[in-house]
Amino acid sequence: MKQLRALVMAALCGLVFQACGDDDAGPVDAGVPVDMPLVPPDLPPLDGGGEDAGADDAGADVDAGDAGAEDAGADIDAGGEDAGPIGDDAGAGDDAGAPDAGVDGGSDAGSPSDDAGVDAGPPPPVRDVDILFMVDNSRSMAEEQASLAAQLPRLVEVLTSGDRTGDGPTADDFTPIRDLHLGVVTSDMGVGGFMVPTCGNPAFGDDGILRTAGNPLDPTCMPTYPTFLAYVPGTSTETPTEFGAQVGCVATAGTRGCGFEQQLEATLKALTPASSSVRFRAGTTGHGDGLNAGFLRPDSLLVVMLLTDEEDCSVRPEFEDLFNEASTTFDGPLNLRCFLYKAPQHPVSRYVDGLRALRPGRPDLLIVAAIAGVPVDLIRPGTPDYTGILADERMIETLDTTAGLGRVTPSCDVPGRGLAFPPRRMVEVAQGFGANGVVQSICQDAYDGAFDAVIARIAITM
Repeated sequence: MKQLRALVMAALCGLVFQACGDDDAGPVDAGVPVDMPLVPPDLPPLDGGGEDAGADDAGADVDAGDAGAEDAGADIDAGGEDAGPIGDDAGAGDDAGAPDAGVDGGSDAGSPSDDAGVDAGPPPPVRDVDILFMVDNSRSMAEEQASLAAQLPRLVEVLTSGDRTGDGPTADDFTPIRDLHLGVVTSDMGVGGFMVPTCGNPAFGDDGILRTAGNPLDPTCMPTYPTFLAYVPGTSTETPTEFGAQVGCVATAGTRGCGFEQQLEATLKALTPASSSVRFRAGTTGHGDGLNAGFLRPDSLLVVMLLTDEEDCSVRPEFEDLFNEASTTFDGPLNLRCFLYKAPQHPVSRYVDGLRALRPGRPDLLIVAAIAGVPVDLIRPGTPDYTGILADERMIETLDTTAGLGRVTPSCDVPGRGLAFPPRRMVEVAQGFGANGVVQSICQDAYDGAFDAVIARIAITM
């Protein structure tokens, strides 16, 4: 019996340990490899598949913020364009300001019990705000730019005081911002190099570069300004009202811009860093970390405000012949080409995904607002009724055949101020951000309500 027991034990030792105490005996071939893994090969690795090969922290990726950074590479336009990395600041391990999920980069790798299951808690409060105004500078926008400039002193006053009503402490007050950046770009991105009336720089237009010129018709404005204007309450020498008025000098962009507005492309190029794989006309890169460097901070609340009375016509570079009046590919009146041909235009997803990539893992740090040709009666408080707006017959682009006019049917008209046209693409971009999208009408004499809606979204984030 003892001999049988010894034989069994010897066999077991050979299967499990392959030598059972004799280092020189050589391995026993029992069909079990010497380095048999402790985790079955059909189970996922403990670190969730991250790149932290040296981490021993069970169930926790050492760089928790990388998930958001990698998601930023989502396909931008269903054609393989990748948002790519967002420079040195966005997509870093702290996920643009989000607290690390209880892991400190590996120093605690030997004690997984200290980290597993730790609740990261809510993201830290945001106190810095960067607002980019995309201002249509075509010839029909003089009154609208004036209305925009009139709102800017109040915008700065409210954001820096937290007092939404201007009547002292009330229940709707919010935490005032700590630091404010304001910048302006125009809708003029050129027309592929073709000679087109109103397009003074047909190759690139203003190219999404932040404006520095002041309003030459206003004697209180300076001739030039910094690339963007910054205001720090308690530190800046100007009052909020004075500072806002100076921003208005830059936002009054004039009316000599190209009549083929590319509002969405201008916005994306202004903010996208060169390190991104997103490309623009002639293979150029974005200006976010180049000519516009410093405007957008990695952990700020980014607010994009579009002011325009026409639809976006951001065209793919390979279809720029759309702007060629003598084109043999695209016919019809030049001023109706963007209405007649939708396929040459970039898909809306390029702009939704491209803007999201600027705030990887933190969609709450991005607000997109369109003050455009939406009929006033379609505007409601809170989250826009995107479906209702887009389904309204006035928001459907049709050819205006009255009196033989060669134009799209206006979506709204303000006597004395002019017409506006259905901004479907910009509404769809705002829709991509859900509750953080704002849709307001440009067909009003004043934009108090439009700015109140944007301030309300900012207040929620603060």
